Order: sequence, then C-alpha cells, then structure tokens
Amino acid sequence: MMLERGVLRNLLCRAGIGFAAAVPIALVFFALFYVANRASLGRDLPAAEANVRAAYAAGVLQDVDWIPGDTGIGRHQYNDCLILYMAIDQQAPAGQLAASPIKPVQRGTETMCQALRSFAGGDKAAGRTGIWYHQYIHGHTMLARWLLPVLPVETIRNLYHTLQTLLVLAGILMTMTALARRRHPTESLFWLIVFLAFSRWFGLESYGQSLGHAPSDAVILAYLLFLATGAARGGIGRRTSLIAAAIFGSLTAIFEFLTGGIPLGLAIIVGGLPFALAETAPGDVRDRVIEAAAAFCAAVVACLAFKILLALWIFGIDSFRESAAQLAVRMGVGTENSDIGPLKMAKSLAKGLNSLAAGMHVLAGAMLVTAAGFGAWGARVLLRSGNAQLRSRAIHLIASNLVIVGMLTLLWQHTIIHAWFMDRIFVWTIGSGFALFALAVMRRRTA
Repeated sequence: MMLERGVLRNLLCRAGIGFAAAVPIALVFFALFYVANRASLGRDLPAAEANVRAAYAAGVLQDVDWIPGDTGIGRHQYNDCLILYMAIDQQAPAGQLAASPIKPVQRGTETMCQALRSFAGGDKAAGRTGIWYHQYIHGHTMLARWLLPVLPVETIRNLYHTLQTLLVLAGILMTMTALARRRHPTESLFWLIVFLAFSRWFGLESYGQSLGHAPSDAVILAYLLFLATGAARGGIGRRTSLIAAAIFGSLTAIFEFLTGGIPLGLAIIVGGLPFALAETAPGDVRDRVIEAAAAFCAAVVACLAFKILLALWIFGIDSFRESAAQLAVRMGVGTENSDIGPLKMAKSLAKGLNSLAAGMHVLAGAMLVTAAGFGAWGARVLLRSGNAQLRSRAIHLIASNLVIVGMLTLLWQHTIIHAWFMDRIFVWTIGSGFALFALAVMRRRTA
C-alpha cells in the first residue's frame, strides 16, 4: 500500500510539474496569437475580397462544399470557404472580431461556398452575417487574414501543402542519413517508419492544402521532426522535452479545429517521446513522458480557458453557455439523434478510412489491420524480452494507441459525424504498429 501511494504521489508530482511549466507558456502563446489576430484586422479588405472572387473565376473555389477524391482543391472545401468568409467578414468592431470571428448562416439551400461567393461579390446585407463563433481559438482564420490580401487562394494552398511536404521529406532524409552513419540506429529506424507512415497514410494529398487542416497538421509534423532530430543527436533533455511539449500543446490548441490534432498530439508524446529522450532508464522515461503529456494537456486546456475568459469579458455569459453546449454535443450528452450508437460509430470509422489515402479505402483498411496485427505480435515479443528499455518502449507505444481509442470514445458523437477526417489519426497506429514489428525483428536477430 505504501509503495502504491509512493507511485501515485510521484505521478501527481510529475503531472504538477508539467502543469506549472505549461500554463505560463500557454499564456505567452495565446497573447501572441491575440496580438497577431488583432493586427490582422482591416488589412486591405478590397484586395482580399478580390482574391476570393478571382479564385471562383479560376475554378480554385467552387460552389460545392465537398469534393470527394479531389487532390487539387482538396476534399474539404466547406472549411476553406468558412475560413475565408470569416477572414473577410469584418463588419463588427475590431475588439469583438479579435476574440471571435463571425460564422455565416447559410440562406435556404445554399452551400457554404455559395455563401462566400455572394458575400465576396457584395451581398453584405445585415441578414447575411450569422453568429459569433466562440468554440475555437481560430488561429487558422488569423493566418487567412494575414495571407489573403497579398496572396491568391491557390498560392496559400500551395504554400501550406509545400510546407508539409518539406517537413515530411526533412524527417525521412534526416533519419535515413542517421541510419547510414550508424547514429542511434534503433531510434532513427523508429522515426523513419513514422515519417514514412505520415507521408502516405495521413491524407496529405486531400488535406495538406486545406485552410482548416493544414496549420494544425504542420504543427504536428514540425513536432515529429523536432523529436526525430533530437533522437539523431543523442536525445533531448528533461527541460527541453517539457518546454517543447508545452509549446506543442499551445500551438495545437490555437490552430486546432477539432480535426484530430489533440488526440494525435497526445499519442505522439506518450509513444514517441521515449524514442527521443536522452534518458533511457524506464523509470526516468516514464517520469519525463508524464511531465510532457501533462504539459501538453495543460497548455491545450489553458489556451482554451484563456479564449473562454476573453469571450466572457467581451460577449458575456452567453458565450460560455454556447461553448459548454457545443462540448456536450461533441460528447453525445443530451443528443436526440437516436441513430448514433456503437454500430454507427464502427460504420463511420470504417467509411472514414478513405481519408488516410484518397481513393484507396480497402488498402487503407488493410494497412491498418496489418499494422495492428503484426504490431501486437511485436509488442508481445518485446514485452517478453529481457531488455527493460525495449519493454518500456513497447508499453508506451501500446499506451499511445489506447490514448487514441480513449479520445475517440470520449468525443464519440464528434467521432461519428466527422470520422471522414478524424480517421487520419490512425496514421499513428500504422506507424507505431510497424515500428513494434521492426523492433521485435531486430530484437530476435540480436538475441
């Protein structure tokens, strides 16, 4: 009993360290976002609207909200049109717009992209604008406000897509170079497998150009590259891992549109951080992971809390009620949709596998099953090995996938409705599964 109390006390202490380190960092990043968001208002709106109209004229934007299988414009045009609308609709006072953009209310049967075309074309009647959009921090809208007056829509998409491509390529080239030079081969092999998984099974061809998905995805890829680089250089220390996790959590919260960045980010810390730390003793690794995971979660929660307080200060208690109601809906609390349930969730997740690779639904599902099956075999081999470090890493990778399952279940209503892009977080299951298999094969050969 005393031992259990000691372990629990240690876990709480580590979590407290992560929380204490993350909150000030989150406050700094949220303040930077607010200043940048406030400064983005009123920047050459005629030029921004002209770029939107030019995008429609060139076919870069279309009147339909969803384009399944499209790898040029991207399949999720609804969010693109929504973000562009919120970026150019600046008819309210700047103090209010800096806290929350305005989400349009579509008229009749019009699509979001038709609403954007009308608004950019001059239809700015009072009945056109809709509701204050309090649910997110809207870092993606802030970026659109800065970029749209100076860049065409197609160029912004290409910029986002190129950034993510370069991040993935940098990770692959760096880890292959480390393997060729025999620098930390186990860690380098792990990160090479992860980056190869993200290069193919993260749906970058369909979402890499999205104004809603790309900023959050770029934050994830940048953190992966940071961990892989640290591993190739001999590992990162405690302070670095803690600060990086807090920054990662802050940026995830700022640019996240509930597209999967939070559960995927937490899974990466739980499963990936042990392959990037300078410390190798299982107990020390566990402590560092707990601290970093707590820092990530605390930064996310703190940024969201700062946003809620800001909205309360400017808009009053109704903004908090609206956010709380939306959270309840995401968790399926009080929903009146009788069609939502475990069977519906399983069907939605199965259908959403197409998001991992456009037009390759069967192969994506087969790859996920293969990675899970052979990863389970690899985990079994590693857990039975006499190497404490390998056992510890296997446990962390297993736990990271349980994080994904747990988060999808917690927000089960959101998962069902948005499985067509939430399934992309299973890229971590694919990468970690093949990594477990590869590590087990290496272990058997050396044994």
